[in-house]
Amino acid sequence: MIAYRFMEILEEAGLPAGIVNYLPGPGGAIGDTIVDHKLTRFIAFTGSMEIGQRIFQRASVVHEGQLWLKRTVLEMGGKDAILVDDDADIEFAAEQIVTAAFGFQGQKCSACSRLIVHEKVYDKLLELVVNRTKQIKTGPTRDLSNWHGPVSDEGAYNKILEYIEIGKSEGRLVAGGNRAGLPGYFIEPTIIADVAPDDVSCRKRSSGRCSQCAK
Repeated sequence: MIAYRFMEILEEAGLPAGIVNYLPGPGGAIGDTIVDHKLTRFIAFTGSMEIGQRIFQRASVVHEGQLWLKRTVLEMGGKDAILVDDDADIEFAAEQIVTAAFGFQGQKCSACSRLIVHEKVYDKLLELVVNRTKQIKTGPTRDLSNWHGPVSDEGAYNKILEYIEIGKSEGRLVAGGNRAGLPGYFIEPTIIADVAPDDVSCRKRSSGRCSQCAK
C-alpha cells in the first residue's frame, strides 16, 4: 500500500506514464518473465544468492529481438555487518548500530544484522547497545512514542521467532528474545551476543531475505 500510494504521488506530481511502473506480485511468478524479456536492459536485485545466480544466468542469454546485453546489479546475502575498531567513537557507534538494526523493525536491506567488534571495546560497546535497545518502546506506531512497530506479516513474524530460538542455542541472549505481548506481529528488539564467526545458521541466513532475519 505504501508503494501504491507513492505511485499516486508521482502521478499527482505530473510524472509521465511509464517512467516508473508498479508491478506487485511474487517473484516466482513474474521474475523470469521480466528478466528474460527482450526489452529489459538493466536488472537490480536484492535477495538470496540462489535467486541472484538464477537472474545472472538468465540475463546472460540474448533473446530474439534483443538489442543490448543486459546489465545486472545483484545484492545477495552478506547480512549487513557493522565493523567497530578499537579507536571508534563508542557512544556514536552504539547510537548508529541501534538505529540501523531496529529502524523499520529491521525490515530494510541496509538493516544491521551482525556486529563485528574489536575485542578491546567489545564489552563496553555491547553494554551501550543493549542499554539503548532496552529503552526502545514497541507498539502501534500511531502512538508516536512507539518507535518499534510490528513486522510485516505472519510469515516474517514466525521466521524471526524461529531464528531467535536458533540464536539462543548458539549465543548469549542479552536483550529481547520474546513476543512483545501485544495483539499483532510485535517482537521485542533482540540482541544475541558471543556468536561464533563461523556459525552455521548465520551462513544459512545470508541466503535469506533480510526482512525475515532475527535482528
